[in-house]
Amino acid sequence: MNIPHDPATVTVELLTDALEALSEGIAIYDKDERLVICNSRYKELLGPIQQMIEPGMQWRDLIQSCVEKGMVTDRDERGRDWVETSEEQRGQYMRETEIRQTDGRTFHISYHPTKTGGFVVTRSDITERRKAEDRAAEREALLTTILGTNPTPVIMARLDDGRVIYRSPAAHSMFGHTEFGRDYFVDPEAPDDYVAKLKVTGHIHDETYRVRASDGSERTVSVSGGLTEYNGEPHVVSSVTDLTEQLERDALIRKVVESYPAPVMMNRPGTGEILYKSGGIDKILGKHASTKEFYVDLADRDEFLSRLYAVGELHDYRLRHYNAEGVPTWFAVSARLIKMNGEDVLVSHIRDLTTQLEIEAELDTQRQQIFQNEKMSALGGLLAGVAHELNNPLSVVVGHALMLQDETNDPNVKRQISKISTAAERCAKIVKTFLTMARQEPAAMDLTSINDVIRTAAEVAKFGEAASAVTIETDLTPSLKPVSIDADQITQVVINLILNAEQAIQSSNQGDRVLIQTEAAGDGVRITVEDNGPGVPVDIRGRVFDPFFTTKGVGEGTGIGLAVCHRIVAAHNGKITVDDAKGGGARFRITLPEAAPMAAAPEAPAAPETAKAARVLVIDDERDVADLNAEVLTRGGFEVEVIYDAKQALDILKDDRFDAIISDLNMPGVDGRGLHDTLRQNFPEMLNHIGYITGDTLGSSSQGFLKESGRPYLEKPVSPKELRAFVSQLCTEAST
Repeated sequence: MNIPHDPATVTVELLTDALEALSEGIAIYDKDERLVICNSRYKELLGPIQQMIEPGMQWRDLIQSCVEKGMVTDRDERGRDWVETSEEQRGQYMRETEIRQTDGRTFHISYHPTKTGGFVVTRSDITERRKAEDRAAEREALLTTILGTNPTPVIMARLDDGRVIYRSPAAHSMFGHTEFGRDYFVDPEAPDDYVAKLKVTGHIHDETYRVRASDGSERTVSVSGGLTEYNGEPHVVSSVTDLTEQLERDALIRKVVESYPAPVMMNRPGTGEILYKSGGIDKILGKHASTKEFYVDLADRDEFLSRLYAVGELHDYRLRHYNAEGVPTWFAVSARLIKMNGEDVLVSHIRDLTTQLEIEAELDTQRQQIFQNEKMSALGGLLAGVAHELNNPLSVVVGHALMLQDETNDPNVKRQISKISTAAERCAKIVKTFLTMARQEPAAMDLTSINDVIRTAAEVAKFGEAASAVTIETDLTPSLKPVSIDADQITQVVINLILNAEQAIQSSNQGDRVLIQTEAAGDGVRITVEDNGPGVPVDIRGRVFDPFFTTKGVGEGTGIGLAVCHRIVAAHNGKITVDDAKGGGARFRITLPEAAPMAAAPEAPAAPETAKAARVLVIDDERDVADLNAEVLTRGGFEVEVIYDAKQALDILKDDRFDAIISDLNMPGVDGRGLHDTLRQNFPEMLNHIGYITGDTLGSSSQGFLKESGRPYLEKPVSPKELRAFVSQLCTEAST
């Protein structure tokens, strides 16, 4: 049964319950803008002033209280008074308005007029809703920015018909404005293939297709895509990567690698399978499918890989491979391990070491030669010191022996003097040989037939102690070009080598023959002295030219012979080596280069008749030498004054003059240089009267002075004949 509803029966209590049931705040104001009733939610939403809200409160007072409590600013966003703005909004009964309070909360407010002239206010807290909307807007703006600035084209199309509903600016730039996605593909079957793969897995990655760009050009692209739901329909979102430049770069890189002259190879280290090789590989190693095919010893490959896995990278690792002709050859391999498609791949560069090893061998030979020269220089210094100390006493012995020989007619005395003279001259020759070695230069260079030198050496060697048991043979190439050498020194070298071979054969009872050969070698000649004796052991070949090294018994060898040979050959800018002869035994090879002959020293002029009355000043701190020189010159008809101190000689020269002055070079106090400098300053007219007799022509200071001064000199020991000729020459030059 329907019971009629009487509005009058609606009580205030019922109305209050109804208002409290609402989720938003609500308040009713009368025509005088006084609060009639409101629910608790209305008060709650007004927070700081909720205790002030009671029936009868003026609406304007409520708004003013909100300002005073700092719930809102006194000005709205346009700078207008907030209270006036609120009155204006209420007066217009704005159905929808929002305010943002200072605490960050946002409220939705609506005003509705009543028939009695009042109005109803509703207030809802929409803070979270606005935040969510702001976040969504931010995400949408961010997505729009990302897609708009992303250089990768992105396209969204419906799955059923392929109609494009979104394209990023990059996609629009590449493809232009097309209605359907299938219009992009060059191959008409490609879109169906693309969609079919998507339906199976829901997404695809990096599928390669040929597409047509907006300018009509065809390009190769990589496409990745996925299925998504939009507006209740399945759509395809695709990203496109243009591979054109990458493929061009790859093609360029491949062309560069294939054209690169250095051989490059990639292979699987486990199986040795060759994955890639540049053209240079086949040229030096031949054609192979696996690296195992060209290793001389596969154990080397195992060791190489072990080292490579330990450090990850190797540089110039030496390995033996068969080259393209199948010849075992040393190579330098630089390699590195990389990851490709999830597996280890070995990338290597290979270099033929044949030329480098030849250069290294040559450099090693040169280093040995330099080392040998350094040892010989040390020997030369020692010999020079010994020679210098022997020069003065030998000068006295030689000089007096020669003078005594001229003074006596007694045969027995002459015989004894002859022995003394011979022994002294032999010592003098030894000293001169030492000096020659120390100088590292030949004494007298001249164009000489090397075959004549060999014939002379072979003839002399036949008179050696062991010559009767050994046959000396020669094999001389005719018409060899003459070479510039000191014939006596090279003869000495060949004789020494022959005698060494004879002694080795005799002491070992092995062998019976020595062969000397000559042949052309470039612009020079090569001399080979070989025997069929015991040979030179490999472990001592590097020392046979060392000074004082010998394999002979005590008293049988000094270790100087081969050292002297080495020094003489080096002084001729040549080279001497030792190795095995073809049939066993030792083989020494001497190579001498072609060289321009040195000018022959001019012969000393004969003493002029007027020289007999010439006055000579002799200066030497060695009294015996000075007295001997004075006696030799006196007997030669010169008027001689002897001084043992250069300073005293300078005092004499203040008041006296001489036709010739002969002085020692190295003296205590004022030496030869000091004497020369004083003459140049105080007695310049005497400079062309002085000459030097010295036993030191090796020191850098002495050599520099003699070269700088340009004055003539003699090396001790000096024979009477040499001394008289030297002084005569000084007198002649001084007089002219």
